[in-house]
Amino acid sequence: MKATPDKQKMSKYLSRKLKFISVLAMGAVVFIHAYNCKDLFLTPTTRISEGFSFTAMFEYFFSNELFRFAVPMFFMISGFLYFFNYENTGKCYLNKLKKRTFSLLVPYLIWCLLSGVLMTVLSKIEFFNGLAIVQEKAFDLPYFFMYFLSPAAFPLWYVQQLMIFVLIAPLLYFLIKNTKAIILIPIGVLWFCDISFIINSQGLFYFCAGAAIAIFGKSRNVTKRDDPIITLFMTITWVCISFSNTLIAASGDDSTFTTVVMLVLYKLNEVVGLMAVWMIFDHIAKRITDKKGFLLAAAYVFFIYAMHEPFLHIAFQIGLAQNASPLSHLILYIFLPFTVMAACIMVGMIVRKLLRPVHKVMTGGRK
Repeated sequence: MKATPDKQKMSKYLSRKLKFISVLAMGAVVFIHAYNCKDLFLTPTTRISEGFSFTAMFEYFFSNELFRFAVPMFFMISGFLYFFNYENTGKCYLNKLKKRTFSLLVPYLIWCLLSGVLMTVLSKIEFFNGLAIVQEKAFDLPYFFMYFLSPAAFPLWYVQQLMIFVLIAPLLYFLIKNTKAIILIPIGVLWFCDISFIINSQGLFYFCAGAAIAIFGKSRNVTKRDDPIITLFMTITWVCISFSNTLIAASGDDSTFTTVVMLVLYKLNEVVGLMAVWMIFDHIAKRITDKKGFLLAAAYVFFIYAMHEPFLHIAFQIGLAQNASPLSHLILYIFLPFTVMAACIMVGMIVRKLLRPVHKVMTGGRK
């Protein structure tokens, strides 16, 4: 049985849009990880320990609010692409499983190994072994296998989740198709309440949402140009929610009521931000997709994803060890992510130039 009423190739417009949004979302992910103030592990209800500090609020506004659309967007795109023209047959499933083994599992194992070797080497060098990220992620050789379960390049958790979704894809298809996507309601409740066990509820919700769009043949709706007034309204709402939640986080109020309000705003911000970014492309950003700088970044998105951590954390800890003033925090926050992304692109270019087959395997065949 075909999952879509009309099997078709993806339009050039939609392909360019997905590429642009992937580059934008990847940059957002790097800045999410660039937060360098006191509360390094950010959650939907994290308070700003520094209070109304300009530096902390500036970083929080972008890293824990405005840019939080990125991970949901990646999961939704992945779900849409997986089920685009999907056929619920054993042959189709095995074919996709084979492709995802090359595009997900093999790169995952390679980057886990590389980041593990890096942490092991750094832990033996006196200059680096005192860094918190090295102490946290370095395992003794008998426990080296832990790098494949808890990668030093911690953004690889996303690939872990995708591999689980690929394995259970027939079940997801059955549930979404036969409930006419109503299954998204209980999954959405888990996502909203941040309830996860092995399977990340956020990833599952957005992956299934993207899958539902593909399964019910709504792909034409994601290529239409949205009204500029609606786009402007969504963008302003996105920014206002981000700013409001930042003020609440800095207020010092840790009551249960405030926690609930922050959680609601955070979840709403994910959805509104995702929609706003999707709409903005149609009116502003589409001109960028032919620029050399954009095309260069687009070619190495996976290298940026897999390589930017733990290098970004190491760079921050070295930089802040020299000067930990609020101004230093802010300067490093603004400039280090771009520096690290540029370095990732340069390494990717070198590997691609000198070792093209290796580059192909490391990126899962991504161009």
